[in-house]
Amino acid sequence: MTLETFVQLGVLALIDSTSIGTLVIPVWLLMRRDAGRTTGKVAAYLGAVGVFYFLVGLLLLSGAAGLGRVLGGGLGSFFELAPVQVLMVAAGAGMLIWSFKDTSLKGTPNGGGENGVGATAEGTPANGTGGTGSGGGGRSAAVLQRSRATEHRWQRRIGKALDSRGGLLGLALLAGVLELPTMLPYLAAVGVLTSAGAGWSVSAGMLALYCLVMLLPALLLVLLRCVLGRHLDGPLERLRAWLTKVSGEAVLWVVGIVGFLMLRAGLAGLFPDASWNPFGG
Repeated sequence: MTLETFVQLGVLALIDSTSIGTLVIPVWLLMRRDAGRTTGKVAAYLGAVGVFYFLVGLLLLSGAAGLGRVLGGGLGSFFELAPVQVLMVAAGAGMLIWSFKDTSLKGTPNGGGENGVGATAEGTPANGTGGTGSGGGGRSAAVLQRSRATEHRWQRRIGKALDSRGGLLGLALLAGVLELPTMLPYLAAVGVLTSAGAGWSVSAGMLALYCLVMLLPALLLVLLRCVLGRHLDGPLERLRAWLTKVSGEAVLWVVGIVGFLMLRAGLAGLFPDASWNPFGG
């Protein structure tokens, strides 16, 4: 594996580290009034999320290895086919262009689904307003209402999980399952590993390291909570507010970065020696 492969995997792991399962839910858990007694449970929750991601990755790697045997010559040779590289360029360019779209709700929470972030740990609005800013107050209010409903659902799930034995394991599984349809960075990471041509055991080890890096920000917060106690409340509140602010654009960032990586790989394969191609050899 090259240094470039490690850099790509590191970037994708850091993107994955900001998802609702790997960062938002841990922040909510650490902001609870009884956080001092549940810090160990937060660490256990993160461990369960890491195991879930790792097992899903192993399944994907096994499927990729099986497809490579069917193709003969490995899955890496599949990505070297010109038609596949053309599709990568087209899909990557489309994703990159789409990522620059104007959501028309910049600065407001994105609470349209289960992964929306838009309220505090107590279920109050993130910005303390009714979401009725100029130029789309009704739409902003609807988004805020959905965001608060999503927050309330997750807080109810967190409360039940903390009150039952094995509840956090179920919460981690639920968060992982809900994120499966939006695992673009993780799928891209598996693609990077398979196209790198490393053996299955090496790829599995790199996948374990990927999951560890993905959990590092939340694990650092757990450590800081243990050391600083309630003194961490202010930074956690600011982090929660920042996550709320950027949640509406998070999907665009993820799609844009994954699209760039696909475009880069496709161009490097199709035009490796072209003088105009900055991604060539």
